[in-house]
Parts: sequence; C-alpha cells; structure tokens
Amino acid sequence: MKCSSFVKFIAVMLSAATITAEMPFVLTSAATAPKLEIQNAYITPDTMPENRIVEVDIFISDNQSGFRSASFGIEYDASLIYTSCEASGRAGTVFDVVSNPERNLLWFMGASSSADMAANTASREAMMKLYFEVPAEIEGGNFPVKFCWDGMNGASAFWYTDKTANVIETVKSTAVNGSVDFHGGSVMEPESLRMNQETQAQITIHNAATEVIWFSSDDKIASVSDKGLVTAVSAGECNIQAFIDNRLHTCHVVVNADDIYSIMDSADLVLTNPKRAVFMEYPDAEGEVTWMSAAPAQISIDSDGKLQFGTENCSARLFGTYNGKTYMRNVSVEYIQTTESDSDVLLGDADCNGQIDIMDVIIVNKAILGKEQLTPQQDKNADFDGDGTVSSRDALNIMKRIVGII
Repeated sequence: MKCSSFVKFIAVMLSAATITAEMPFVLTSAATAPKLEIQNAYITPDTMPENRIVEVDIFISDNQSGFRSASFGIEYDASLIYTSCEASGRAGTVFDVVSNPERNLLWFMGASSSADMAANTASREAMMKLYFEVPAEIEGGNFPVKFCWDGMNGASAFWYTDKTANVIETVKSTAVNGSVDFHGGSVMEPESLRMNQETQAQITIHNAATEVIWFSSDDKIASVSDKGLVTAVSAGECNIQAFIDNRLHTCHVVVNADDIYSIMDSADLVLTNPKRAVFMEYPDAEGEVTWMSAAPAQISIDSDGKLQFGTENCSARLFGTYNGKTYMRNVSVEYIQTTESDSDVLLGDADCNGQIDIMDVIIVNKAILGKEQLTPQQDKNADFDGDGTVSSRDALNIMKRIVGII
C-alpha cells in the first residue's frame, strides 16, 4: 500500500477538522509526546518453545490523548522469520500491519476519528505482540528488533495526536529498541590445550550471558587472565576453568617439558634463544615418522624428531613423512643478546628494591587506581601473569607469592 505525501496531508486536514468540531484545539509545549518501546526477549535452551516461536512485545506510554492517524515501521534481524502480529491493547486494535520479508520490515498504519479508540493512556500499555521464528540452525546470538521511520513503499512515519501536531521526531528520540537474545548455552573453545613453556594461548567463551570468572587449578603450571589469556609457566598439567551462567567450563592444559612444534604448520618457525630441547611433531602419526633436514650441518633432526643446532644462528628446511604424506617447514634459530632490563625482571617486585613485600601490592593497587605511574621496569615486574596489563589479578598473585601460596 503506497501512502503519498498528498494523502497524508488530506488525512491530517480531515483529522484536524474533526478535532476542531469536537473540542478546542490548543498546541502546548507542555504536551507529552508518545513513547514507543520494543521489549527485549531473552531465550535460553530451557525456555525456547518447541516450535521455536518467540514473542516480542511492543509498548506505548505518555499517549495521553490518543492518536488520530499514525504509521511507523519495525525492522528485524535477517536471521529471524516473522510469523504474525497480535493486538494486545486499545492501541493495537487500530493498527493494520503490512509485511515486507525481503527487507525484514513491518509497516504499521492506523487511523481513527475518536481518541477513545486509541491508546489514550499516560501509563505504559501493551500495544501488540510480534511473533518470530528462530531457525533451528541458530544456537545462540543477539538479533535486533528496532523502529524504522522510513519504509514501506517510500512512506514516512507519522504520528498525530490531539494535543500535539506531527511529533514523530519526538517519538523517535524517546523510542526504545529491543532484541531477541538467544543464549544457546555458553561454549568454551578450545576444551584442551597443549603448550610450550612461556607461551600464551587464548580461550574463548561463546554465547556468554553473564560475566566470566576465570581461575587456574595451579598457577605454577599455567595462569589465566580475566580475559581468558592463558600463560604457560612450567611443565605439568592443570585445568583452566571458567564459571559462567551457573556452569563451570574446564579446559585441560598440558605444558610440555620440552618445546614441541608441528611439522604441519606452514608458517616459518623462528626460535629465539631456545632454552629447552626442541622437537618437531607429526600429529596423529601412529607409526614411525621419517625425518629429514635439507641442511643437516646447520639443523639436524633425529628419528625422534629432536633438533640439533650446528651453528649459533642457523636455518634449514625440515621434512616429515608418514604413510606416504610429506610435510615441510622452514626453521631458523636466532640467538639475541638480552639487555640487562630484559633479563633482570623480578616478578612481583613492583618497587624494584630487589624483594617482594606488601609495599609491592600497595604500589600495584595505586597504579590500577591511577594514583601512581609505573616506570617501564616497574611495569614489567608488576605484570605477574605476563598478559601485558597490570591488573588486580597481578596484585592478588603478588600477595599469594608473599604468603607462600605460589
């Protein structure tokens, strides 16, 4: 249905004429403009209906004298499927709805010569209910449902009340958009990690409905930041756990005693100042792997995949063959002389006095609150978990170090 500007103008004139005949018409700045609100719909696997149809309520408030004619649009996320609309109040009964699924748009149009037929209320009142289907392939996410003021066939939104002329701009400024939030259950990725010492890996929680609380079963093996960044500290096994949505997720972490790298990774491997034995690995091989180096005088590799470095700074192309399939990876070794500031880091010694005590905790807390500026060396010493940021977790770990917990 196309609503031209001329038709709207005629509708306004007719409405205005009716108002003049029924009651004195006075424009006043004190008049309260209508407010529109789309309610958020929160869905979990336990509350998702079997037919996967969810309800979104539309409310109106401060529409004290009703409306004579009005139109507005609602856009919805393309992942949702619109199914139907149901009037749920005096206002809802005077609206017709036209659906444009190609644009994910609903356009509402209403007209009345009597304010009593409309939502003549100063309180928050339900106008209508929209019903959307959540496709089965969607396991979680946030899907916006919002007001649109220009839409169907080029029509513009229009809202005309007894006390106020076309106040659509005011309605736009007070309108509240909503969404369908489907928390399909939080998921941890990955659920297991195998890491070399002094390396970091990120754990991600998908479909998180609330704040994630992270902790490690053994900070001496691997620590975790409040963002899920895991730092491998020493060889061993532990669990990194995340508490969310009244559920405990666990990622099992194995920190290697030696440094182990995959031959299947296509990226060049650059080893800087290696501290431990270095092995190449052919993942999922159930039998013997044939190893070969294109430059054994620089880097050799034995039958177990262990590397030997012939010179201080060297490189070679390594090959691993198993079951007729060969992978290749370029490996180089660089020995870099560390500066005193790089090697002289005492984790927890925030005041750089050569010892760890309660003053270090106080300094870290002051830095977090912005009451003290740390020097570059203090910043390195205070970053206890090595995630690149001095936080309350570092202060807690320093306190644990002081009392002997870690």
